[in-house]
Amino acid sequence: MTDAAPLRVGLAGAGPWARKAYAPMLAAGPETLLAGVWARRPEAAHELAAAHGTAAFAEFDALLERCDAVAFAVPPHVQVELAIRAARAGRHLMLDKPLAIALEGAQRLVDEIERAGVVSQLMLTQRFRPSARRFVEAARRVPAIGARLAFLSSAFVRGPYATTWRRQHGALHDLGPHAFDLLVAALGPIVRIAGRGDPRRWVSLACEHQSGAVSDVVMSGVMQLPQSVFRIEVYGEAEVVEFDGVAAAGESPWAAARGAFADAVRTRRDGELNVRRGLMLQEVIERAMQALDAGER
Repeated sequence: MTDAAPLRVGLAGAGPWARKAYAPMLAAGPETLLAGVWARRPEAAHELAAAHGTAAFAEFDALLERCDAVAFAVPPHVQVELAIRAARAGRHLMLDKPLAIALEGAQRLVDEIERAGVVSQLMLTQRFRPSARRFVEAARRVPAIGARLAFLSSAFVRGPYATTWRRQHGALHDLGPHAFDLLVAALGPIVRIAGRGDPRRWVSLACEHQSGAVSDVVMSGVMQLPQSVFRIEVYGEAEVVEFDGVAAAGESPWAAARGAFADAVRTRRDGELNVRRGLMLQEVIERAMQALDAGER
C-alpha cells in the first residue's frame, strides 16, 4: 500500500453493527476500501457485500488474502480467535469492544498482536465524537474529586443488539468499555472497585482512581425507558464538566475513526485506542466482576 492508495479492509461479520456502521464506514473512503465480507452466515455476507459493491467470501482465510487489514463485527469470543489468525497473517486490526469475554482471551490476543507487530485500533465510538473529545480535554483540566456516570439502555431486551452474548454477560461487557474508557480518560486509572448488583440487571460501582478521585457508576441494559441515558458529570470543588452521550450520538464518529485507523497503519504507529487500551478495559471489567461477587457475600 502506498501513501495514496486506500487501505484494503476486510470485514468479518454481517450482523446489525456491520450493516449499520462498519460496512458503510469502510466503503465510504477515501482512506479505506471495503475489500470484502466474510460471515458465519454466507447469505448475510453475500447480501451485505452486494449492498456495497464488494465480494463475499466463504472462508475467512480467503478474505485475509484480499486485504491489508480486518475490521471485526462479531461476538467477543469469536473475535479473539479470528483476530489471532489475522494478526498471524500480518493483517492490521480494527477491533470491537470488548476484546474478549474473559481476561485470558484478551491477553492472548494482545500477545499475538504484539508478536506480529501489526497495528490495532479499538472501536470505542464515543471517543471519535467531537463532544467526547472536548469533554475529556476539559475534565483533565479540572482538579476532580469525584464523578458520576449513568448508562441505562434497553439494549438487552429489544432491538437488533439484544444478542445472546449481551443478554448472558450484561452491562459490564457491553456498556462497561465505553463507561470505563471515558472515566479513565477523564480521571486517570482505576485502582479499586466496590460494587453491588447483577450485570444482567443493574450494576452499581464505586471506583477509586489513582488520582484520588472517586467515581460512582450505574449501568443497566434492561431499562425500557423512552430514551437511553448516558451521562457523565466530573466534579471539582468549584466546577463541573458534563458529557451527554445520547446528545452526542448525533455526531458521526465514522470519518474520524476511519481516518485514524488508516493513518495508524500508514505510519505503523498505534493510537491511544489500541489493543492495550482494550486489555486495560478488560482488566477493569474483571475487577468489577470480582467486586460484585464480593458484594454478594
